[in-house]
Amino acid sequence: MPFLALNGIPVPVAEGRRRQVNIGTDSRAFSGAYRLGRRAVRQEWEFKTVPLSPEEALALRGLIAGDGHALAFDGDAFTSRGLNRMTAVGTTFQGARFGGGLNLAVGASAAWAMQLGERWTALHHVYSSAAGAWLQVINRSDGRRWTQGVPLASAGGLSVVSGSLAVTGATNVVSFDDVVGLPFEVPDTWVPHLVAWHTARAWSALPFLVASGGFLPTDATVLGEVRDGEFVEFSHNGSRVVGERLEFTLREV
Repeated sequence: MPFLALNGIPVPVAEGRRRQVNIGTDSRAFSGAYRLGRRAVRQEWEFKTVPLSPEEALALRGLIAGDGHALAFDGDAFTSRGLNRMTAVGTTFQGARFGGGLNLAVGASAAWAMQLGERWTALHHVYSSAAGAWLQVINRSDGRRWTQGVPLASAGGLSVVSGSLAVTGATNVVSFDDVVGLPFEVPDTWVPHLVAWHTARAWSALPFLVASGGFLPTDATVLGEVRDGEFVEFSHNGSRVVGERLEFTLREV
């Protein structure tokens, strides 16, 4: 088990500290007696990573900040950030991979203007009537694709054009669930962790993340914030590179 993981992605931590945040104000009465005004307690954690390559630092910044959109289709087709479809195509239904899903007619497309940019990663589940099962698919802007963690040519009915993400119904593939658009390219080393996490459970409602690992007795829902980056030179894959050590905060919600 890693010391810290966010949505199943191990975060290489060099050091960290925990801070307890009391909700409410303590005070003293006129008599001098202490009055406890605390109504709740939340945790905050501050971490610093090990040196990271520029590519990994960029991806980790996006992950920690909770960048992107997640579509659960639990009753509607709005993303976790409140973005609706560009056109009202497709119908939601219950009994998909993780609760709600989206059904499309063959040839019909539903799209969301997520503004993913030129570098992006998309995850989703699609039901294959040919296989008789839900398949987990990862697409990346460099053309790399994985189905159930295995490199394959099929995009699983998903495409990204000018930053807008779309899913399209095709023969034997008309049902979709838990569509996630991330405005950064995940490193190859993240792919097995993404598959393991997304196969077992739905993605978090971005920008919220699920923190887990040895520093916590149980999983916690958090909001992340990257504060500073320290440029350092270190050896990476046999070469000297200039990378970053990130400082970030996770706040329990």
